[in-house]
Order: sequence, then C-alpha cells, then structure tokens
Amino acid sequence: MQQESVIEDNLIQQLIHGKSQWTLREDLKNEDDLWNNFFKILSSHNLNALKDVPLTDNEKAVIKSKIVQPTFYKASEWLAGANGEVRVQLQRDNTKLGIADLLVLNNNEIAGGNSVYEAVHQIQFHKRRDIDRNRRTDVTLLINGLPMIHIELKNRAHSTKEAFNQIQKYIDEQMFNGIYSTIQMFVVSNGTYTQYIAAGQQLREKFLTNWVDENNKPVQNYLDFARDVLSIPQAHHMIADYIVLDNEQRNIIVLRPYQIHAIQAIERASAGLKDDDDWDSAYSGFVWHTTGSGKTLTSYKVAHNLLKIPSIEKTVFLIDRNDLDTQTSQAFETYAQNDSIDVEPTENSYVLARKLTSADKKVIVTTRQKMQALFKRIKEDKEQKRLYRKLKNVKLAFIVDECHRAVSPDQKNEIDAFFSKYHPLWYGFTGTPIFAENAREAKGRNARTTEQQYGKCLHKYTIKDAIRDKAVLGFQVEETKNYSEETDESDTAARNKEYLSTSHMKAVVKRILSDSYRKLGIYNKERRGYSYDAIFTTSSIKQAQKYYRIFRDVINGEDEDIKVPERIKRIMPDFPKIAITYSIGENGDGDEANQNEMKQSLKDYNKMFGTNYSMAELAAYNTNVNDRLARKKKEFQPRSQQLDIVIVVDRLLTGFDAPTLSTLFIDRPPMPYKDLIQAFSRTNRIFDQDKRYGQIVTYQYPDKYKDSINAALRLYTEGGQDTVLAPTWHESIVKFQNAEKKIIKYKGDHGMPITEAPIEQQKQFLKEYQDFDKTLGAVKTYNEFSDSDLEDKYGLDDMFIEDLHAAYEAVKDNVKTAEGGNDGEEDDDSYDPDYELENAGSQEINYAYIVQLIQAYILSDDEDESQRTEAEKKEIDDYIENLAKTNNTLAKIMNDLWFQIKMDPEKFRNKQVNELLQEMIDDAREDMLKKFAKDNGLNLDDLKFVIRNYDPDADKRQQAGINTLLSFKVFSEYRKTHPDINMLTWKKNVRSGLKDFYMNQISPLDNRE
Repeated sequence: MQQESVIEDNLIQQLIHGKSQWTLREDLKNEDDLWNNFFKILSSHNLNALKDVPLTDNEKAVIKSKIVQPTFYKASEWLAGANGEVRVQLQRDNTKLGIADLLVLNNNEIAGGNSVYEAVHQIQFHKRRDIDRNRRTDVTLLINGLPMIHIELKNRAHSTKEAFNQIQKYIDEQMFNGIYSTIQMFVVSNGTYTQYIAAGQQLREKFLTNWVDENNKPVQNYLDFARDVLSIPQAHHMIADYIVLDNEQRNIIVLRPYQIHAIQAIERASAGLKDDDDWDSAYSGFVWHTTGSGKTLTSYKVAHNLLKIPSIEKTVFLIDRNDLDTQTSQAFETYAQNDSIDVEPTENSYVLARKLTSADKKVIVTTRQKMQALFKRIKEDKEQKRLYRKLKNVKLAFIVDECHRAVSPDQKNEIDAFFSKYHPLWYGFTGTPIFAENAREAKGRNARTTEQQYGKCLHKYTIKDAIRDKAVLGFQVEETKNYSEETDESDTAARNKEYLSTSHMKAVVKRILSDSYRKLGIYNKERRGYSYDAIFTTSSIKQAQKYYRIFRDVINGEDEDIKVPERIKRIMPDFPKIAITYSIGENGDGDEANQNEMKQSLKDYNKMFGTNYSMAELAAYNTNVNDRLARKKKEFQPRSQQLDIVIVVDRLLTGFDAPTLSTLFIDRPPMPYKDLIQAFSRTNRIFDQDKRYGQIVTYQYPDKYKDSINAALRLYTEGGQDTVLAPTWHESIVKFQNAEKKIIKYKGDHGMPITEAPIEQQKQFLKEYQDFDKTLGAVKTYNEFSDSDLEDKYGLDDMFIEDLHAAYEAVKDNVKTAEGGNDGEEDDDSYDPDYELENAGSQEINYAYIVQLIQAYILSDDEDESQRTEAEKKEIDDYIENLAKTNNTLAKIMNDLWFQIKMDPEKFRNKQVNELLQEMIDDAREDMLKKFAKDNGLNLDDLKFVIRNYDPDADKRQQAGINTLLSFKVFSEYRKTHPDINMLTWKKNVRSGLKDFYMNQISPLDNRE
C-alpha cells in the first residue's frame, strides 16, 4: 500500500508536469515564508504603482490587515474584485508617494500575463494556542502568492471522510486564518477517491462533490482529478469563473462538474463571436439538467460569462411573469451582490427598451410578457422610430430558465422576427425537455419539441446521473388506495365525484396528519432539532379552499372526527401550521368568493405569525409564504416562524427550491409527464443525512398514477427509472428481516461474548450490525412501520438494542486496534470503517444546530432588534437546557455567551458565533489547566503536554510526559506548602485526578457532535 507521503509526491509531480503548470516551492516552509513570497510577487507586479520604493514593514502590516478576513466568505467577497481585478489601496508611509493602487490578482489573465502559479506542501502552521500541537499542511496551491486551493490527503487505508474531518478540525482550531483565510476550495483524497468542496466555516459533508467528465463518467483517482480539475488553466477558472457567492446564506458555492461542462458547452457554441465577430458562426441550443441540480445558478453564470464576449451587447435572462413570485429573480440578485456584472430588473417595457439600447454591458432580467409588450408599443408609437431602428440592431443572447414553459414556439418566433438582422442566440435550460414521446400538438411550422425550438442538446445531466453523484435524492412514492372500492377506476366521472366528496377529503386530511409523523421526520425531531415541511396540491382553487377549512377546523379543535395524532402533539404541540396560496382574479366567475376565502386565510396567517398582510399585498404574502416554507433566510429557521404544509393548486410546483421540503401530497388526477417530474422534484433536494428520499403520496387513481410515474421516469432517466425510485415497503421489510435474523443471534448468553471472539468474527459482527442499522433506518421511513414492532414482532427490546450498540462500539475499537490503522482495501462484503450509525438511540442535542440558531438571532447589517421574538429566545434556551443533560460544561459556556447576546444584541452585530464560542472555550480550558496545576503543584507547560497527548484508555503510568510532570523536583516544590504528604501519595492522587480532570472537564469541551 502506498504511504501518504508517496501519494503526496505523486500528486505534486502531476501538478508540476507539463508546460506552464504549477511551480513547486520547496523553499517555502512556514507562514512567514508564504507572506514574504506574497509580498515579493506583489512588489514585482506593481513597480510603477510603488514608484520603485519598497514596501515598509508597516505598509506590509496594513496590506495584511486588508487581505486577512475573519471568514472564508468575507475573503471571497474581497477576491471578487471589480472587472476581474483584485486590488488593495495603500496610503504610503512617505506621504509624498501618495496612495498606491496595487493589483493583487488579475482574473482576466488566466494562464498568462502576470499570473504566478505555485505549489507548496508540509507548511508549518504557527501555533494559535499554547496547547496546540505542531501542524503541517499537505498540499496548497497558490495564485500570486495567496493560498486558493488546499488538498488534504490520506492513504488508501483511510477514507476521504478522515481528510474532511481533518480540515474541519483545522478550521475549528483557527489554523486556516492569516494568509490561509483566502482559501476558496478544499480537495480531499485517499488516492482512490477524490472530492472537492467550497471553503466555509462549517463544512457539510453532504456538499462534498465528485468530479465527472463531460459525459458524466466519474473521475475519482487523485491523479486523474488533478489532471482534469487542478491543472492550469482549469484550477484558476474554478476560482475565478466557477465560484458564486450566496449573499443570503453567506456561503461560497463552487459549481458542480456538470454545471461547469454546460457553461463550457455554451462557450463553445458561441466561440465564433470571440475570435472573429462572426455572428452566423455561433449557434443556439438547450441544456438538459434535471430539476434540483442548480439550473438557475448555472444559467446565471452563463449570462454572466456570455456578457464578456465583445460581440454580445446584452444578455437577457427571460422568465415568465408567473415565475416572478418564485425564487429565480431573488436568486439572481443574491448571486450578483458581489459580482462584477450588474443584474437589472425591468419595471416596464419602456425601461426595458432603454436598457436594451444603452451602452453599458449588463445582464437584464425581464419577462417574456414585457418583451412582447415592447414590440407592440414600439410599432404603435410613431415618436419611437429611432429607438425602433436601434433596437432592431442589438446583438442579444437570451438565457431562458424552464425554457419549455417560459417561451412558447409562437412567442419565440415573434422575438426572432423582431431581431431579424442579428438573429438572437437562445440558450434554454430545462429539467424536463419535450421529446417526440410527449411533443406538443402540431401547429403549422411551430416547433413541437425542445430541440426543434432551441437547437441541439448542448449538455445533459439526468435524474439518474444526479442521484448517482448524490446531487439530488431519489423518490419514495406511495400510491394510496382509494377510500371507496365500489367505483371502478376507469369510471372517471364517478371517481371524480367521489374524490370531491367531503368524506374523501376528510379521510385525506386524517391520512396526511398520520403520514406526517414519518414523512416530515417528526419522529426524529427531538434528536435532530427540526422537522421537514410539505406541499399539498389539489386540482382546483375550490378544492384547495375546502381542504384549508378542514385543516383549520382540526387545528381549532372543531372537528369531531379528526385529531392530530398524540405522538405528534407530544413532539410538536403547534403542528400543523398551514397556509394556502393561489392566483386570484378580479372580475371572473367565482373571483369574489375566492377573495373572501383569501381574506380569512390572510387573517389566520397574520394571527399565526404576527404579520399584517391585506388583499392589496398578496404578492408580498406569497413571497413570505415561499420564504417561510423554504427556511433559507435566518428569520424563518426558528420553529416559531416555520410553516409545515402549504396548500396549492399549481403554484410552487415549478421553480421552487427548498431543501427542507421533504414531501408532496397529491390529491388530483395524474399530470402530464413533464409536470409530474417537475412537481416531484420540489422534494428531492439534498439537506441532511436523515432525508433519504423525496416523499410522494398520491390520494387519487393509484393505478393510473403508477403507470404515469413509471412512464415519466422512463422518459426522463432514459430508461434508468429503477435507480430513481426507492424500494417498496415489501422490499425494504424483507431486507430488514434478513438483517434482523443475523443480529438476533447475539441476544442472551450464547458462548463467548462477541467482544472476545476472534477478530474475523468481530469484523463479521460489524458488517451484520451495519446492515441491521441501514435496513432499520430504511423501514422507519414507511408509514407501515411502527416502533412497537421492534419488540412485539422481532423481540428487539430497548435493553437489547442498547447492549448491541455498546458491543458494536467496543468491537469497532477492537478491530481498529488489531488492524493498527494499516488495513488494506476492503471488498464489497466487508464492514465500512466510516459508517455512521443511524439508529443509536437517544443522541445529544446537536451543537452545530444550537450555534446555527444563535447565529440566526445575531443582528446583521440589514436587520434591527425589533425582528427578534420571544419564541426564538425560548427555542435556544430549551436546546441549551437539553445540551446540559449530556454536556453541562459546554452548555454552561454556551449559555454564558447566549446571556451576553440577549443582554446587548448590538454589541454582537455581524459577529460569528462559532468564533466567539471557540475563544470562550479556549479561555475556559486555560483556566481549568491553571487551577489543576496550582492545586497539585504542577508545571503548567508540562501539564498541557500531558493533556494534549492524553489517552484515557492507556495505563496511568504510560501517559506521554507523565514522568516529567511528576518528577522529584516538582514534588519538592509542592511539599514546601504541603509538608504532610509523601511523594507516592501525591503521584497517586495526581494520576487519578488527571483522568477525572480530562474526562469530566477537558474532554467535554471538545465533544461537539
């Protein structure tokens, strides 16, 4: 097996191999060397700006203060620069020299100009704290002297998860600050398996990304990954062109490979415009990326990058006005906050005309309806002939999200006819293209498929690909049987009448309330700290209103037949929190009734959340419902501000992105294939490890739904539907029963305990227990499963499961010790050394979740204290109280910080909770160490060394540094103030006290699972 050092050397050779690649800098050994190297490069690139006068030490310190940022996100904001250039302005110490405008990085000079590419490895970190061990990095890639990409390596005996955890540990220990604060991307690899992730203070394993080539074939070997991703110019493009800043979540986003391939495919389609301004050489096309894979983000970067082409005067992101109440326009504004390209909305068609003909280069976001209105008004307005002629000659590229819906063939023909001199370029994005199998009805020469309308498919990434890459989840579909079996399903009229009956609708509400325990993850809320949410779609506004009234009666305790299940009420007393949203006309049939119904719904909503929406503010209400259901904004993350279920007809079934949305309840006939997949895909966003599938529950036409779903998935997975759907209940329970049979044999005393069995038997036990845990987690997601079944049907009582879990942990340690960390590559039938148990019983309240809640409470620049509620405070209080039950030491520190924040929120504006807590934890640890050293007459530095290397499972006499700590010289000093104690007793007391001190005071500070 290759040693980690060999893997590192091979990687470096790959990085420096070839023309104009990375230069290895073996002479750079520590952070001071990195700073000196940076200033040398900075000075050489700015001789004129510096007027040949070298930087002073003070000036270097000023520049450092402008470069070093408190978070990776802040660093990325700075690195965004302006027009591709990153600069710092410096007032020279010699005032006669004035202000120097220094160019740090020019992203317009990728693989050329003054760009300097260097690789370093085994850099010695400065110690941030006295107790820190000496830390060395693996491989870091520098652009113009600044660390941009960091690579953490393990050998093949270890998993990439260990490398991932190592990076997070460095972040927690504040190792990646100083010059390392500019890192934008992390890469982890064990040689065989390689992944990347955007830099952030709290990394989430779910966002580790695998690279695939342009044909969606995985690239996992570290040398292949280095060739495809880390070589020049690709690595610089990753940092300069394929990063987006989410201003709402304050996160860095590094695009996934399929997004990058799509952008590059569109660049190739428009390549002729870059070289010779040949408008006819460029061609249009569409991108098929499955819903939920980030099409809006991809289309934003396409609009951004196309505008860099000199021949293209404007890029227009075209949407349908019905999508304006979705998150598309909000997302564009969020991404553009730190971008060099302006995004401009358009208030009306006249504003649109002025912006299209202006001299500046900007991305314009507008609706197809405004574009059509523009043509009409320009033609009718005789005073606008000059503007009309100018508009006709504009060279445009249209980017169309959900292109099959936003622009019809007729509408595209109309736009093309207007811009006839320079035919517009069209780049459509869709997760559900229209094929021959589901083509539009024939209408003269109009396009019937997506390809006919936009051109060839430029890049493809299907649901099957996305599930394989863990970019989205699969679907668990439950076609619920009809509540009355008297009517044949083929008798549509009779069935429709039954489905609109009160008895059917009340049965559905009762079933939804029951289903929510599993589907919305309520059974897991006490462990996880939150539940999921759902959309409930009906066939008409009238039906939606009736469902809303039924739910309202249940919530108010006015329905004698339906009650919220007690097992849900115990966990979430305020469940369900319901809202309804639909489009309202003004003068049509039924509009007045709809308005009256909505008035009551608004009244309920205002009472529930303390808002004040009126009928004149329906657009604002709809946005608020969207945000509250999506839970992306900080103010909607506390339980008091959340919705559980939103009732809709068609709203939110396309273009709505909410990772916390787990379930779609459907009480309407089957929709067309593309609409079905669109609706399903609201539920399958990646969120946490407990969200396994997008949950779909249908309450009408079970046989028809089954056929429609299978046909739709066949079409949009290109025959790979089996990889998209979760196993059936029967398949899952059979797997669980098979696993249970293997694990039940360990119940009772049957010969030698597994913890003392031969090591091969112990390894087999690990595999069997992991299979049991996986299959148990799987069956728990089905409504057919009952917690009582474990004991009643299978004899798995709580005591046995707890004993089994304890045995698993002990055996895992035994196997790890026996293998000594040098195990070879495991075959497919062995246990997984990195497997995380899903059903380990009661777990600690999640530390990271409490930090998230407190961070959401802290004020940012655009917030005021009036937005904070008592309910938010109570939620945090409750979680800290629960944390105290398992880790009182950590809970006390957290509570101290929380008390200070509540007393003076303004003092903590824009502060990072994890950094504040780390400082308090460090101070608490230092105070504990000083007290223990003083009480026992110990040298503080020697005590720190022992604690830093302490092994609670080792013999007391074998702890590293213990002999120095307990030397005769130390005892002699201690005895001066304690004459009645002998050395033997003193040593015994210290050794015993050390373990208690480590386990009960020091260790809890680091236990933040």
